[in-house]
Amino acid sequence: MDKRLLKLIQPGFGLFFAVFLLFSLACAFFSILLSAAGVALCGALFWLYRIRNRYRKRQMSEYLEGLHIEVDGSERDTLSSFPIAAVVALATTGEILWCNPEFDGLTGQKDGALGARIHELAPGFDTRWLIEGKKQYPAELKMNGRFFQIYGNLIRGEQHAGMMMTLYFLDSTEFVTLRGQFESTRPAVSIISIDNYEELTKNATDSEKSAVLAEVDKKIGEWAKDSRALLRKYDRDKYIFVLEEADLQKLVNGKFSVLDEVRTIQSRDGIIATLSIGVGKDGETFEENYRYAGLALEMSLSRGGDQAVIKNKYAFEFFGGLSKEVEKRTKVKSRVVANALSQLIRDSSQVLVMGHAMSDTDSLGAAVGMVCAVRSREKPVHVVINGDRTLAGDLLHKMEAMQQYKGVFISPEEAMVVCDYNTLLIVVDTNRPDYVESPSLLESINKVAVIDHHRRAASYIEDSALNLHEPYASSTCELVAELLQYMVPNRTIMREEAECLLAGIYLDTKGFSIKAGVRTFEAAAYLKRAGADMVAVKKLFQSSFDEYMARQRIIAAARTCGEGVVVAISNTETSRAIAAQAADELLDIIGVRASIVAFPSGQDTIVSARSLGKVNVQIIMERLGGGGNLSSAGAQLVGVPLGEAEGRIMEAIRQYQEEFKKSS
Repeated sequence: MDKRLLKLIQPGFGLFFAVFLLFSLACAFFSILLSAAGVALCGALFWLYRIRNRYRKRQMSEYLEGLHIEVDGSERDTLSSFPIAAVVALATTGEILWCNPEFDGLTGQKDGALGARIHELAPGFDTRWLIEGKKQYPAELKMNGRFFQIYGNLIRGEQHAGMMMTLYFLDSTEFVTLRGQFESTRPAVSIISIDNYEELTKNATDSEKSAVLAEVDKKIGEWAKDSRALLRKYDRDKYIFVLEEADLQKLVNGKFSVLDEVRTIQSRDGIIATLSIGVGKDGETFEENYRYAGLALEMSLSRGGDQAVIKNKYAFEFFGGLSKEVEKRTKVKSRVVANALSQLIRDSSQVLVMGHAMSDTDSLGAAVGMVCAVRSREKPVHVVINGDRTLAGDLLHKMEAMQQYKGVFISPEEAMVVCDYNTLLIVVDTNRPDYVESPSLLESINKVAVIDHHRRAASYIEDSALNLHEPYASSTCELVAELLQYMVPNRTIMREEAECLLAGIYLDTKGFSIKAGVRTFEAAAYLKRAGADMVAVKKLFQSSFDEYMARQRIIAAARTCGEGVVVAISNTETSRAIAAQAADELLDIIGVRASIVAFPSGQDTIVSARSLGKVNVQIIMERLGGGGNLSSAGAQLVGVPLGEAEGRIMEAIRQYQEEFKKSS
């Protein structure tokens, strides 16, 4: 940097004069004459400094106006007449040392902007981008009601690098306005579906059916009337809703209130109407938005309905979903899936069955049921399981001891070796690719079938050859037991296999007390006829004295969060099974509707949640990065200590309770 310029930007001496004046005044305690002389000298020096400072600023202006910049490589002009607002300021403080008339005009400062700080004129402005070597400010800067794109660079000297910065302000107000109009008017496509149309109209007369559907139409119409949108009913239970982004945001801010409004409609038989809404946005075309809307609606239905889901290019966003799933009494889908799965097995060279990591009784029982189905078609079959990381160790050892199951259970590493291009992989008891026993095995196999009862999360196994996903079901074992009725001949299923399936149902229903519907007991009756012994099943869930005492210590640490939710934070590391059992036992307390247990596991925190059905613990766990279903869910907070995890858990509960109060 030029030595002349370095002299021009030397700091002021305001502090020096202030100290000098205070010292002179203090001398009055010793000599009035000496103090007066000091004050006079201080005033004279300050007057001289002000003259020199004005002269210095004038020199600065003359120096900068003498700097030349090139335009189009040939024409030359000075900064003072540059048509774009330009500023030279101290990089450390943001003090404006010089600016051209264009910048004075855009700031609206009566006395000019010289001497002011950029941060005062434009709150929030920072100079980190210049330090990082960037030439353009990463966002539009708002100043005096207008928006600007800022370009700049640091003026570096040999000894005083980064002491000054040059900034150029390009007015982009019109561009920002047009961009905002474009984003607010982007189209979104929504598909609205009546979840329980058949149940609402069953056993109803024509007039009653018309009255119920007319009331639903009215609620949806009133909800959509304030939007500049197109709403049309294109099927007996479906609507198409085309709207703009700005109107969609209004509906989002209202948390899709139509879900609550429609829930007030009730049929003669006491069936409450519910809606599922799928919204697709940010697509390149209407066709792409419509496809996103279909995926969002499918996601909503797979999570139990009575909720709205927004799908864009990258993710899902969920609203509602606080009500309990409605059991579907028809088994038509099970029969169709059984036939399709049988065909897939026949067309495959071998079958691998895989559950979720840290497999439990439901996961292992469903896998054993699939082994029975594949064995009846005389195809090679293996169950992929990590025997060292399972919550169903006793059941696994029991099955491994059987002659028919010698070599059936293999590790994920062995499965990677035996699989080929025509292998069928059946994933049970999970629909999330990151939750399976071996994600790498899932990615390696092209032909995948999924059987699960958990509510679908934002990440799920896509492009599966077959998908049986029923969130109303009590367990995956219930679904598998229904499939076996159509896939294997009578008496083909062995007693031990029937007991595995019954144990999975027993686990997820808490002894047939939670989420046990008509079809649950029908599946249990089928397994009972196959020879399953309930006493043998119950013995699988017995615990030792030490495990019992560990559960009681967790229960003793429980405290209420209001609204029937209790939380137990255990400071000592324990097993997932004991934590889940403690959460189950907490539900036996009068007034408790949901229980959440958390405990440390190394550097992580494990959370297990249970509910009687009134509280949707899946939504609470999803806020923590986990998942599950309405009555049973969990999460693993990786790298989060127990103290921090406790705060996150309490905040997730608070948010859920607020949403539940609004919907109620």
